Amino acid sequence: MMPVLVWLCVPGLLVVLFSAAAPGQAHMFGSDDPLVSLAGGASHLLLNSSSSWVTLFFASWCGHCQHFKPSWMKLANNVKDWRPAVYLAVLDCGDESNSAACTNFGIQGYPTVKFFNAFSQSPSDGIKLSTRDPVDLRRSIIDGLEAQKESPPPACPPLEPISAPEVDQFFENNEESYLALIFENPMMYMGREVALDMVQYEGVSVRRVLKQQSDLVDKFQVSSFPSGYLLVRNGSIRKINLKESRAAFTKFLRSLPGVKKANTNLIGWSASTIIGEPIVKRTVNSSVVYMADLESSIHYSLRVEVARFTDLEGERLKALTSYVTVLKKYMIARPLLRTLLDSVYTWIIEQADTVVLYKDFADVLNNKNQVQNAVLAPHVNYVWCQGSEPQFRGFPCSVWTLFHLLTVRAAAVESDEKPYPLEVLHAMRDYVTYFFGCRECAQHFEQMASESMHSVRTLDGAIRWLWISHNRVNKRLAGQESDDPEFPKIQWPSKEHCPSCRRKLGNDTTWDGSEVLSFMKSRFSENNLSYEYLEDESVLLENQKTAAGIVRAKREAEGEAKKLETKSRNDTIDKPIKAKEENLDLVSKGKQNPRHRPIIIKMKSNNIFQGERVKEEKIVDLDSYESHIFPRRTLQDSNMHQNNLALQPERLLDPPDAEFDQVAVRERLLKRGIDPDYLIGVMAGNGEINWKGRWVKMLEVGFSRLDISLCVILYFLTSMCLLTMYLYLNLRTRFLRQRRWCPQA
Repeated sequence: MMPVLVWLCVPGLLVVLFSAAAPGQAHMFGSDDPLVSLAGGASHLLLNSSSSWVTLFFASWCGHCQHFKPSWMKLANNVKDWRPAVYLAVLDCGDESNSAACTNFGIQGYPTVKFFNAFSQSPSDGIKLSTRDPVDLRRSIIDGLEAQKESPPPACPPLEPISAPEVDQFFENNEESYLALIFENPMMYMGREVALDMVQYEGVSVRRVLKQQSDLVDKFQVSSFPSGYLLVRNGSIRKINLKESRAAFTKFLRSLPGVKKANTNLIGWSASTIIGEPIVKRTVNSSVVYMADLESSIHYSLRVEVARFTDLEGERLKALTSYVTVLKKYMIARPLLRTLLDSVYTWIIEQADTVVLYKDFADVLNNKNQVQNAVLAPHVNYVWCQGSEPQFRGFPCSVWTLFHLLTVRAAAVESDEKPYPLEVLHAMRDYVTYFFGCRECAQHFEQMASESMHSVRTLDGAIRWLWISHNRVNKRLAGQESDDPEFPKIQWPSKEHCPSCRRKLGNDTTWDGSEVLSFMKSRFSENNLSYEYLEDESVLLENQKTAAGIVRAKREAEGEAKKLETKSRNDTIDKPIKAKEENLDLVSKGKQNPRHRPIIIKMKSNNIFQGERVKEEKIVDLDSYESHIFPRRTLQDSNMHQNNLALQPERLLDPPDAEFDQVAVRERLLKRGIDPDYLIGVMAGNGEINWKGRWVKMLEVGFSRLDISLCVILYFLTSMCLLTMYLYLNLRTRFLRQRRWCPQA
């Protein structure tokens, strides 16, 4: 595991450089490298792109990422001419601003290299490349490009072997002046590498020919592999008599007359990712432990490291529970952080044996509901753990500091029941195993733990074991890429910090175990904590409330937008239904809908007007009352009627035998100018029903007199036709019977 608690051999106060990098800066790489920074636009660049992408997801603080950097840069410089067919990109997942993007692309450890085909649609389409060797990575890229047969990058040249007919007809079908053929064994990559080297050049095409293609091998009399031949448009053929190497082939082809570099627009390093804040100086006391480093470790571990896993269950959930438990029990925290740790602990204990979504855990961690005054710093604020450059020290340093403090605090707890000696060490081991981003660091730590952690028997023994393990890591990684030159890794504590911790045994120097233990307990005691450079908790709380209010307002706005969208969609769907309802309302109010053509009947009624009996005909709209009169309807009207009833169940029609106020009905019909006599009978002036002619009127309902006359005529004609047919068939039957029995001469 990367050593980061490094102590300068200078007593008292130290002045250290505190470099605050701008968000999105990939600290290990810069604009001069042939790379593309994905800070702020990973999905935009990697997905739906006409190019293939090979991306390194790393953390600037990860020692093994720094160790891998030279190999990655060697690859980047080796394939830089393959752009725009394929780009190499980097994304610093150690930067909090990139945390969400790395989670979206499923990055759970560093370094991770993924290959994205052209026109990839989803972050999950990335193919993980496990090798770290530059040559193997280059060949994996070629294999990935060649596998994209259906939708290859438009800029990618043909990588499959050329056939004899293609060679014969090449200049007829292409505009290039030259065709370079590279004969090689199937397992060789030179032909494809040279073809990709010429992506940015025009005038020549490079194709591969395999040793098994005997027709072309015999035609060109090839005897050694690899070999190269140059075909010119004028018909000449030339053997390339150069040293058979990729660089030699490429240099020769680029020097041919008429071959020139094309004007290609390439994606470069984003200018917004290379601007950093000025370096400032802080006065740091190397003899104390800074609370800012401890809170930074808790913030980063819970909000960045754990956040890489959207679902927390099984052993991973147990590891998180153990980590939160030791924080709650042994962390020396400010009041509002103490309240938050208690809240998080209570919540996560209740989630045992379940699947926890990280977003739910984050809501508790961020005190989303603001049920109490509790807050954790929302960003890192390294003091002693800040390196001379952003990629040095940082989070790993704070992790060591935090767990050193927890082991000392566990031993200092006064209670009737002493803590389990391995409680803190097991919590650290599980956290590193399941959450620590530097996976090779985690493997090294697990190896140390499996070798000797089981031998710890006491709480003091846990303090010693962690101190010994820390120095083992320092010794292994001293002088490597992850070693900060201004804070070199040494065996700690130094003589300046603890002169009595070392003692002479002859010519050798050894550690005094009891003195080291006393030093550790003194250094990580509550009295040795410094609260400098911390932002006031009340300010953090107000900022948290403001942020929560903004998030809440945003969610409410999104909810309102969704409601409006749903309402708009429902209104669009309901327009025909509402139109039908309006039609019914218009009819019920005596208003005529322009699209409504009423069924009319004419009826005679004898009304007395100014003492005279007047005969008149009334035109009546029966649609409003057809459900009472007609038991059958057309299919369209029936469906409309059922839809309206389904949407308005409260407007149920009365059953056929229901009683209703005849006088009230008559008054409503008279107001509408409709003769009510057609419905039940003729009502006398005194309100009594005159049943005379009721059945005749009921037979006439819905039909004019002309309609009835036509029906009678058709009925009469039909009867006469049937009678005629009957008489004809009867007479013919009699005739046939007489003829049958008539004797023949």
